[in-house]
This record gives sequence, structure tokens and C-alpha cells, in this order.
Amino acid sequence: MLPDEEGLRPTPAPDHRAFVPVRAALGALLLAVAAAAATAEGAAPTAPTFEVSATAPTAAQLAHGKQLAQTCAACHGIDGNATSTQFPKLASQRSGYIVQELTRFKPAAPGKKPERVNAIMNGIASTLSPQDMRDLADYYSRQTIKPAIATHAEWVKIGEGIWRGGIANRMVPACVACHGPGGLGLPGEYPRLAGQWSEYVAAQLHAFRTGARGDNTPMHEIASRMSDRQIRDVSDFVAGLR
Repeated sequence: MLPDEEGLRPTPAPDHRAFVPVRAALGALLLAVAAAAATAEGAAPTAPTFEVSATAPTAAQLAHGKQLAQTCAACHGIDGNATSTQFPKLASQRSGYIVQELTRFKPAAPGKKPERVNAIMNGIASTLSPQDMRDLADYYSRQTIKPAIATHAEWVKIGEGIWRGGIANRMVPACVACHGPGGLGLPGEYPRLAGQWSEYVAAQLHAFRTGARGDNTPMHEIASRMSDRQIRDVSDFVAGLR
């Protein structure tokens, strides 16, 4: 066993009756972390929330989303199943989360730096209207993910311990509290991670840790407390979630 992961063992899936208070407690912890970071930076804390459409999309809106996906197909696949681990799978992702990230990629005003910087995505998002984003997100959210696979049994074993129980001595909360026991995320709050490329998940955790991706203060704080091996292990576990 790796020395900095001693004591991490898989635990039984949490009882959903106990899940709500755990999630509420974690929410308070994340907001406290965000507030502390914001105080240090002199900025107001922001919670990781995003809009969820109150009405189901029409057939015309889904067709429009599919048409828009033609532009995204080279990286993410026409059905949202990216074939390269550099790019995230968008199939079955929470539609509200996709809208949130597209909004973060789009500059708020000409010449203004977007909240999330990526040369390709900044250019694409800048051409999308809010309705375009919703249609594209609704289309991808209704596609079936072709899940990635976990590759190392020992990594998965340790990663499951982190996912379900966190890392107490590093003050890293359990991932299930925000992303759900099965990694399906929570509508209007947190993204789906189940079946995502382990390489992509690890890359995002590293980006949060270094500040290269600074659009989510709670994840920045959480990832900053994780070692390379802990990131590797939980990312491999996520890839195998179904």
C-alpha cells in the first residue's frame, strides 16, 4: 500500500437516508473553504451552482442542439462520446453543468478574459447564444455515454476509499457527498463523473490544484490537498463507475 494512503479502504455504499445531512454538512464545509479563500483574495465567495431548465426541450430545440454538435464532433464526438482522453465525454452529462461551463468559457464582454480559459473553447463559446448553449446541453445530456474503464485493481481499491470516505488526515471530503454514490452528479449542483476518462478527471484535478483551472474555489481547495497518487487512484475509480 502507498504510504500516504494508509488506512484508506472501501466502505459500503452510503444509505440514502443518511446522505442528505451528509451532503448538507459538506455544503457548509465547501462554502466555508470558499469563503476563506475569497477573504484571502479580497473577493466574494461563489457557490458552484448553475441553472436548470424548468421545462423539457422541444423536438426542434433538440434537433438544433444536434446541429450545433456538428461543430463539437471533432473533439467530443457527435453523440458526446469523445474518442480521445484529452477531451471529456459529454454524453449523459448534466445539462445545467454543460451550460455553466460554456458560459464560463464565453467572455462576458469583448476583450474581457473569460472565467475559464481555453483557446479552442473560448472561440467556440463566444459564438453561442444562451439558447444555443441550452439546446446543445439538452442534446448531449440525452445521449448515452460509452463509459471508460478502470485499469488498475489496486488503484481502484484505494480510489474507492477516497470516493466514499474522503481523506481525513488531509481534510478532503468524500466525493459521494457532491457527485453521488454512483457518480451521476446532482441536478443543478454538481456534474456527472461516472464513466469519464480517468486521464481527463486527473488532468482537471491537477488543474484545480495548480490554479490553472480556477473557476471552482471549493475544488481548488480540495485538489490542493491531494497527492498525485491520490488523484490517480480516485480518477481510475471514477472511470469504472456505472
